Amino acid sequence: MNGVRYRHERPVDAGTADELRKALGFHYDGVTVELLDKGVEVGVPAGPTEAELGEMVRHFLRGHRAVAATVITEQAGNPGLACALPDDDRIAVARGAYLHGPEWTAAMDHVRALCRERLAEPFGAPLLAGSAQISRDVLVRAGYYQKFPNLVNAVARIRDHYWDGVTVSQLRPNQAGALDSFYAPADTVLTPVTCYHVYENAAELKSRYGTGVFAIDGPVFRHESRNHSATRLGEFRMFELVGLGSAEDIALDFERMLKAFTAFFAELGVPHRIVSASDAFFGDAPTMTREAQLLNKSKFEVRVPLGDGELSVASVNAHGEVFADSFGLRELGTDATCCAGIGLDRLTYALLSYGLLGSTKDRSTGPATRPTGG
Repeated sequence: MNGVRYRHERPVDAGTADELRKALGFHYDGVTVELLDKGVEVGVPAGPTEAELGEMVRHFLRGHRAVAATVITEQAGNPGLACALPDDDRIAVARGAYLHGPEWTAAMDHVRALCRERLAEPFGAPLLAGSAQISRDVLVRAGYYQKFPNLVNAVARIRDHYWDGVTVSQLRPNQAGALDSFYAPADTVLTPVTCYHVYENAAELKSRYGTGVFAIDGPVFRHESRNHSATRLGEFRMFELVGLGSAEDIALDFERMLKAFTAFFAELGVPHRIVSASDAFFGDAPTMTREAQLLNKSKFEVRVPLGDGELSVASVNAHGEVFADSFGLRELGTDATCCAGIGLDRLTYALLSYGLLGSTKDRSTGPATRPTGG
């Protein structure tokens, strides 16, 4: 492959090489990470210099050591299952964003209803609907910009005191550069994760509902890698259980959520495994954070086999004191937080791939043709 290449000549295991590939994929298309007898060779088609690519690779791998994953469960799924491309009536409208047809909408609604019935209701969790926008300051306080600046989608609004609306209205499609000049970044961004809505409004929510466990679903937006696909989306919907409380309460909630997810996915009958995992951090100390997650068993992912790989459809996460401090929650009696999230689009795709929702056409509603008459 032509482009920029860097050879890192220190031992790297296969799992770490794959994590490095996914992490670099946030920034560049066509990333390759080839295992060598000693080390890895990393390539990207274009973008950084060799020195810059080398610094990124070394930063990600610095101090890395292998930490064994813990497998909670591994299920073969219902007998006789076969995996195939599902019926999919979505229409791509932008990179990683789709217009949903009636069949896909019906399937998504069914999966959302299952999550509410089997997960939110047993926890007695009030069901919240997250908004598409959130204050930029929330992401700053949560440390999101520190670890995932590449995933943020900013919102722009017309500049203050701009009065020449006629000029704006007369712009044509090929004048996008001029159009950009009329707008400035707003103080909101598109929501990258739904649980932040709960932390930011915890005082009001706890006062209203008298509980420390909430369910929330809503739209999520992430500027992931440019390698978008049917399951790698820039816009999707997420369902989450979010827990706030004392360290002891959250330890119990985390275990309850993990057990609830284990039972839920076993009941769905889809092949899967639940395994300890880590995030592809590119922050100040990415390897330290990764190893802490694996060693502390503070993050577990639900992974469904699809094609030649696995699709992560859900995760259960213990945050410790991080968000309690970031959002000033200690005065509410909250010393720790946890969450358990499901990517509704991905789970829908996985269940349809194994025929566990039937045909999407069987679940669509509404007339096939426009009704006539008055």
